[in-house]
Amino acid sequence: MGTFTKIGLLCLDDQEEVGHINFDNFRKALKNYFKDSSFIDIISKEQLPEIDLLIIVDEHFIPHVNVWKNDDFINTLNELNLKVLLFNIEKIFSSQFPWNADHQRKVETINNLTQLFGDLEDRKIKGAILNKHGLLSKSQKLKVENTEKKNSIVFLGQAEGPQYHRRQQILNYISSRSTKIPLEIKVTNRKLTYQEYLEILSSYKYVLNPLGCGDFINLRFYEALELGCIPIQQVTPEMLEAYSKELEYSINFIHPEDINLKKEYKYMDYYLEDYFEELNLESILNS
Repeated sequence: MGTFTKIGLLCLDDQEEVGHINFDNFRKALKNYFKDSSFIDIISKEQLPEIDLLIIVDEHFIPHVNVWKNDDFINTLNELNLKVLLFNIEKIFSSQFPWNADHQRKVETINNLTQLFGDLEDRKIKGAILNKHGLLSKSQKLKVENTEKKNSIVFLGQAEGPQYHRRQQILNYISSRSTKIPLEIKVTNRKLTYQEYLEILSSYKYVLNPLGCGDFINLRFYEALELGCIPIQQVTPEMLEAYSKELEYSINFIHPEDINLKKEYKYMDYYLEDYFEELNLESILNS
């Protein structure tokens, strides 16, 4: 390590403001991986000459858009030929979020860009090789008081609005059929604190994780595993290949009738830093 001495980071990690640990998680993992580098939070183009790498985590997050998505900022990046590493978290090409495609068109005016795509369909559309994994950082500690687990399945998250149509279908299908282990659906509407969310999640043996807006494994999958729960993960055939390491630890299904609960919990010792090492991320940036 050590090729990049000063790294600029566009990655808001105020947990109380964003309601999750995704940004904080990437910040921790990146600092562990680029351990010989110093980091500076980027809020304007005037800071760009100070750094030798800019990392953007979630280019669609509005406070981030307000920094990077303007001609002066991008022109400065290109004049400096500054390397930009972008971790895409949201689905880009979707009729539900047409403005995301506009963000992508602007992203592609950055000359020296390495982009890791979150959604596998987006990656296919762009003919890209790299995909982003949302693993937890080794430094991310999830603290809960609860140790007892109900022998039940819980869905805990977002499920309202047209963007979650296929998730609604899965929830309706499973909940309409009698099973030996009940499903409890808790639509949060982002009204829980993060700690409240963790306490509820950790109190169930199984966590149902149907696909939402995109074809990727979301943060809830990794949170569930870290809390000692067994994820029941909806997948596509492409996801089975792209996420082969993580999916060894979960109950996976393409069709809900295929769900088989005969699996014991196993701790997953695989983190975001491990994925960076596996990718040889610094070598990719230097290629």
